[in-house]
Amino acid sequence: MASAAQVLPPSGDVSRLTKVWRGTWMFAAMVVTVIVVAVLLKPHQPADPGASKEPRAAAPIEPIRIVSQAVIAIAPDTPLQKELATTKVVTERSSAPLVSVSGTILAQVREGKGSFEDRWQFSTSELSSLYADWLRTLTEIEFAQSQLTKTKELAVADTTFLEANVKRLNSVPSGTVPEKEILQAKATLLQAQLQREKDVFSAESTLRTAVKQKSAIERNLSRAGIETMVFGQAAEHMVLVAANVPETQVSQIHMGQACEVRFYGYPDVVFPAHVEAISSTLTPERRTLRVLFDVTDDKGMLKPGMFAEVGLGTDERDSIQIPSTSLLHIGRSDYVLAAIGNDQWRVTEVRVGEVRKDRCEIQSGLKNGDRIISRGAILLKTLAGQSLTMPSRSANNAETP
Repeated sequence: MASAAQVLPPSGDVSRLTKVWRGTWMFAAMVVTVIVVAVLLKPHQPADPGASKEPRAAAPIEPIRIVSQAVIAIAPDTPLQKELATTKVVTERSSAPLVSVSGTILAQVREGKGSFEDRWQFSTSELSSLYADWLRTLTEIEFAQSQLTKTKELAVADTTFLEANVKRLNSVPSGTVPEKEILQAKATLLQAQLQREKDVFSAESTLRTAVKQKSAIERNLSRAGIETMVFGQAAEHMVLVAANVPETQVSQIHMGQACEVRFYGYPDVVFPAHVEAISSTLTPERRTLRVLFDVTDDKGMLKPGMFAEVGLGTDERDSIQIPSTSLLHIGRSDYVLAAIGNDQWRVTEVRVGEVRKDRCEIQSGLKNGDRIISRGAILLKTLAGQSLTMPSRSANNAETP
């Protein structure tokens, strides 16, 4: 018992060792905690691409993108590309009208005997009155020209006689003829010259007035839709149809051009016609050009005032027809998407003619053999419009120092 008591440390020594041991553990725990927090707060360093054995994920495919000005690219084997269809442009012979406009019969030559100028029948009383005034001014001009010619002839004859009389009196020996008689002959000559000048001026003024009146009436007739030149080309059964052609399509109209006319009263009958006259001015309200067409009505079916549908330009020609779904109307112009290779498409401006059912005629911008997007083009309209506003590459290269 005595030996065992000697082995055990005193109670004060045990408590001191315990405190040292506990302090050591607390310090160790605090150091470990600091290390763990430092590791957790350390920034993440990307792994070395070369050290990674796993392949990188492929970048997503862009279905459509702008390549340059007016050029877009469509990726193959994408859902968008599968929604599109293409077609090849083919030139074909056609006689379909270039332009279709509405018209009305303004005048026609009535059946009967006598001169054509007395057989014109008009759609309105205003036209009839203007035509009568125009005929009257023609008569007045003819009369005024005749009066002017005769006045000039009279002036020449009168002054020639008086000049000869004065010359005769001056040639006689001095003292044979009284001086008073010679002076009176000279005065008579001057008075006659002055009077004849007045007469010629008056006749010329009358003629000028008649010509001005004729020009004013012709302008009024032109505004009403009739060019007076057609009255000199009158023929039996002649019918004049007037139509307003939009300013944007004026370049497609020319004199003598073949046309076809269908009247609302006879929708199943096609009347061949041609351009007889073209107005010299545009209408300021609608910016249209008045065109006159000559129709022959040998059966007496037509009447002044009847409405018609006129197809201009029915001469046979080479034509390009494309689906109307190919067109993109951007701003004030029409465009199609034409292939330029490598899944790229150029936003190509075209001039469009008549649209018939689901097809339209292209007058410029495409050629035989071009490949275009025929279905689904509307899906690309927004990006196509954006590509048109991009600066060209040449402009970018010019700005680069």
